[in-house]
Amino acid sequence: MNERTEKFFKGKGSFVDDINFPDMLYLEIVRSTKAHAKLLKVKGGLTADALDLTLVSTGESYRKGKNYEVEPVLAKEKVLYYGQPVSAVYDKDKYKAKDLAETVEISYEELKPILTIEDSLSSEPIHEGRKDNIVSRFEVGKKFSPESKIKLSDELFMERVLPNPLETRGIVAFYNSGKLNVWISTQSVYSIKNGLSRILGLNPADINVYQTDTGGAFGSKSAVYPEYVIASYLSIKTKKPVKWIESREEHISSTRPGRGVKAQLKIYGDEKGKIDGIEGKIFVDVGAYADDLSSTSPSWIGYQITGPYMIENVFIEGYSVYTNKAPLGPYRGAGRPEAAFFMERMIDLYADHLGLDPVDVRLKNLPEKEFISPTGLKVLPSKAFFEDGIKKINYAELKKKNAGISFGILIPAVDGGESAKIKVENGTVKVWLGGNAHWQRHELFVKRIIKEVLGIPEDKVVLMNGNTSELEKGIGTWGSRSAITAGYALYKAALALKEKAEKIGLKEPQQVLSSELSSEYYENMQLDPSMISFLLTAAVAEIEDGIKPVIKEIWAYYDVGEPLSLEAIYGQITGGLLMGVQEVLTEALKYDENGKPVPETLSATGIAYSINAPKYNVQITSFGRSNTPHGAKGVGEAGTIGAPPASARAIENLIKKRVNRLPLNLDLLT
Repeated sequence: MNERTEKFFKGKGSFVDDINFPDMLYLEIVRSTKAHAKLLKVKGGLTADALDLTLVSTGESYRKGKNYEVEPVLAKEKVLYYGQPVSAVYDKDKYKAKDLAETVEISYEELKPILTIEDSLSSEPIHEGRKDNIVSRFEVGKKFSPESKIKLSDELFMERVLPNPLETRGIVAFYNSGKLNVWISTQSVYSIKNGLSRILGLNPADINVYQTDTGGAFGSKSAVYPEYVIASYLSIKTKKPVKWIESREEHISSTRPGRGVKAQLKIYGDEKGKIDGIEGKIFVDVGAYADDLSSTSPSWIGYQITGPYMIENVFIEGYSVYTNKAPLGPYRGAGRPEAAFFMERMIDLYADHLGLDPVDVRLKNLPEKEFISPTGLKVLPSKAFFEDGIKKINYAELKKKNAGISFGILIPAVDGGESAKIKVENGTVKVWLGGNAHWQRHELFVKRIIKEVLGIPEDKVVLMNGNTSELEKGIGTWGSRSAITAGYALYKAALALKEKAEKIGLKEPQQVLSSELSSEYYENMQLDPSMISFLLTAAVAEIEDGIKPVIKEIWAYYDVGEPLSLEAIYGQITGGLLMGVQEVLTEALKYDENGKPVPETLSATGIAYSINAPKYNVQITSFGRSNTPHGAKGVGEAGTIGAPPASARAIENLIKKRVNRLPLNLDLLT
């Protein structure tokens, strides 16, 4: 156990709610109890009349030139989802602040909520001035005229899923001496700084953002939310520190969930198992407001729909649509699991129609040389990897257990690159990364790289939390990018520091440790096919208590490039596999007919317990290094990509009924 892990086991972490100042004000948000309504009266607290601001998207050029609505910080004339912030109150006593929230009076004129993709397409627009509820339209690939003998169709659906990190969202904002200081649980101190700067009109140089110890995120802590703006605004107005900590109920209603995707697909092929093409439509439920990520999600899913396969004809139409639900956000995998589920389930359908082994069909359609999909996705030849994987997991034996199999790829979000800083002082090497950890164990690869380049023992290396005042430029942690991008930047920063040391005659590690040196590096990167990982997943299902399907075994044979830390890799893979399995079995964010989220507690969202965990059989390999000095590839989202289609197929083999909706429709079992 290293010092970072030991700190948490001893209860010595410093999370947002551990940050306290004298004269602290406690913020409470008053939220809409309606999913779709006109606001007739809002009496009490801070309202949109005083705080008339909107959130910003990461890509202003798209927002200015295109057609999506960005969420207001506080609702003004209408509310468009249950849990939308309407007013805000505060007090120096957090319990009095909660009582004060109950005194705010809100009157509504209820409107019929739009809650499904189907209703969104056929209903009047929820935003005034629009002609429909379609946020964006995309075409991916090229139209084609199939002459195939086999043509099969299906509709597939993945329900919304909540991130549900152990620690909910939270912020402490303190405007002091002309600067806004923010302590926050986040995946990116830079997205928070840039967002607050643009929304509040502050000079970026006047904002410092500090990442506290962060208890998980799964995509939910990469955005600037209304509560962050409100806390910062109030601190600027009162000149006092303001704290807001999200309740679990608020997380369920108001934090951005992921998934919520429907696909209507057709697969074409011959009678021997060669796929000629895939076409269809993909619809994404973006909720009541959109941003660059959610509005382009159908295009991103369509781009990678072919996965590792050589499919020469592809045409996907993509649509993002509004509903009266909380805005969509990234959830672990963010489009990658959706694409894999859709493609893998269609291949199973095709194999079943032909009466062929699904693995044989998959192998028949893998490229033996570099292939560029009609969507523009470039993948390296993968047949050798999957043939080897089938042997390594002993597919012949798993087949006897009716195992489900999925092939997949992991495209890391490396574009833009990342930064790193090293500072040697007082016999310790301190490291800051532009993309920092929220329990992915980044400190393990940090220690390895410093040891390899500088020869400094791992116990002398400390990974610091994100800090914009210490490392000015960076991006963040998501999309299985950190080991590749931050690792690359750290490698280069370490080489630069080594060169500095040698120029002044410091050649031994102990001499470097005794010095005071620093080095900072930003590596601008773009995706290269060598960075894409290949994934083979298998699952075995059983029926418990006569009615309940469970996944008893799950196998993973994953390509990780150069493994920087086996401990971190196994942790990421097993955690991702369990999340993927649970999406198939029970995990979902569903809404009642009035648009209120159905789950009211953490356990009611269907998350996995430790007793739900299958037996893991994880094998990792390096099917070539990435074109970086350290050779790493992405791994964080691998399990969430491979587990859903493999688990769905395993259950399908068991119950002899098609599984094309997640989570599992229990009516199939009767």
